[in-house]
Amino acid sequence: MTTLAHLLATLCYATALLMGAFWRGRSSAPVPALLIAGVVVHASGFVVLHAEPQPVPLDSFAAALSLIGWLTPVSYLLSLRFARVREVAPWVAGLAALLTASAAGGLAFGRPPTPSGPLGTWSHAHVLLSTLGFSMLALASLAGLAYLAKERALKSKRATRFGLSSLESLDRMEHLTLSLGFPLLTLGVLTGFVWAVSQGLSPWTQHSTPLVAAWLVYLLPIGVRVVSRQHGEWPAKLVVLGFAFLAVSYLGIRLAGLSV
Repeated sequence: MTTLAHLLATLCYATALLMGAFWRGRSSAPVPALLIAGVVVHASGFVVLHAEPQPVPLDSFAAALSLIGWLTPVSYLLSLRFARVREVAPWVAGLAALLTASAAGGLAFGRPPTPSGPLGTWSHAHVLLSTLGFSMLALASLAGLAYLAKERALKSKRATRFGLSSLESLDRMEHLTLSLGFPLLTLGVLTGFVWAVSQGLSPWTQHSTPLVAAWLVYLLPIGVRVVSRQHGEWPAKLVVLGFAFLAVSYLGIRLAGLSV
């Protein structure tokens, strides 16, 4: 049942991507509604997952992918109140579809969860804060990519395929999501250290060290984009490159099977 909910959510996200990419006219109009449908179905998968006799641990790779795949469209839908960038919705839908489909595969074909005791408050805080921060920074990266695509189209005097929003709107979304995502990632790193110390473990593991390195890399786009309030192509590139490093650090170590 959990896998089915994830597959249905993936279908909603993928349909949103296709409609945004190929629908004529106001291509982005139906996409937010499909994202909402995917978010609701996806949430039902979490409910069923939690109710299982032997649920998948929240800190497992499949659960982390699923949580990021859900939080990314949720964060985007909430950000629409402050930054009207509906044209980015297909990009968000594509990322959510990829993450949710990968999570569905992990839940269906991955190793069954090993029995363990409760993870505790600090562990849950670490997972939730770091995944929420990751989702917000993913949105910042998508806004940065859209900004670069829009700017290139304007310089070459040609229309973009997705009819992207104005540079000002994309810049506003990039600034908002970066300003929120980095503090959340910071709290995720800190709670992860507290969790390890509370368990009598060393906080410097194969999981935490690359994550701290990614946090340090993000100081550059934060300094340029938020502190110095610079705008334009260069800050957008820094935001995109920062997320690329974070994605390799956060997801790459999971794919490599390293310890949490």
